[in-house]
Amino acid sequence: METRPEIRELLATALAQSCEVFFLTDSSGTILYVNPAFEELTGYSRGEAVGQKPSLLKSGQMSRAFYHELWSTIRSGRHWSGRLVNRRKDGTTYVDEQRICPVRDADGNIRYYFSTRRDVTRELQLEEQLNQSQKMESLGLLAGQISHDFNNLLTVIIGSMELIMEELKEGSVGNKLAVEILRSSKESSALIKNLMVFARRHESRPVLTTLNAPLNELKPLLDGLLGKNISVAYSLSGDLAGAKIEPEHFKQAVMNLAVNARDAMEGRGGIMIKTYNAGPDGVPQNLLGERYSVLEFSDTGPGIPKEVLPRIFEPFFTTKPKGKGTGLGLSSVYGIVTQNNGHVFAANRREGGAVFTFYFPAAE
Repeated sequence: METRPEIRELLATALAQSCEVFFLTDSSGTILYVNPAFEELTGYSRGEAVGQKPSLLKSGQMSRAFYHELWSTIRSGRHWSGRLVNRRKDGTTYVDEQRICPVRDADGNIRYYFSTRRDVTRELQLEEQLNQSQKMESLGLLAGQISHDFNNLLTVIIGSMELIMEELKEGSVGNKLAVEILRSSKESSALIKNLMVFARRHESRPVLTTLNAPLNELKPLLDGLLGKNISVAYSLSGDLAGAKIEPEHFKQAVMNLAVNARDAMEGRGGIMIKTYNAGPDGVPQNLLGERYSVLEFSDTGPGIPKEVLPRIFEPFFTTKPKGKGTGLGLSSVYGIVTQNNGHVFAANRREGGAVFTFYFPAAE
């Protein structure tokens, strides 16, 4: 049978080699022990952590009430488990899933608190991506059903109005009303087509090309669309890998981004359009292991508010004033990219402005 010193040595070895973070404090909360996994997660060495309080890791994102409830629970002798946002030594934050257990002496008094900790940041990000994907899929199904039926009705209205206009005297009140009805119907039809793109109900004929080819075709169109107060700079890779895309749809997606950037910058600023090869490393986590042809579209506008960022690809969601936007521009971008087997990501640039990145699987 093993002796107590052998058991202690075994436990010490297990704690030291565990991939889970272990953390021991005295009853006042002063850190007595951390294992190497703690050092790897937080960036603080054992020497920097021992003797400090757990507040060493505070991010400032949790309320006083949260910490009050945590300490009230463990001081009463109960276990506490939950998640909180902590800060590493380098300043980056992470979501820490913890379980804290009081350790009593022979008399039943609490002498220590023993905690296991785990970084669940990546798990939460993947969960959020899955939820967003499921939500977008549901919205796409609904949008597809509505847009298909509505588009059929609009086709009848437009065709009928064109026939009616032939019977009306030009310049008459009836003719003017018919022109207005026809114009509104065609605008509605264009919106429906955007919605059908989002819902993946739009016909697509992908061809093998490079992203540079449709971008070069777009240059004169973008100059006219954006005006003289918005500059457009290009950095297109000379050895860009091919991709299988529908060029016209791709150009529509870029045009939608350009219009969005123009409105965000209020008609004055700069846009940068870049293409490059990426992968199998140096790409978002869920894209690792593959090679991609990448488009990066950035602007010098105010950026995207943090609370808005998760919703920007939803159909009919817009931050523009009533009557200034339909909420279908970015949702159709999402639909076009995903319909071409690509991935789209939106973020804010450190230097200001927004950046949209398309990843299309590289093809020979």
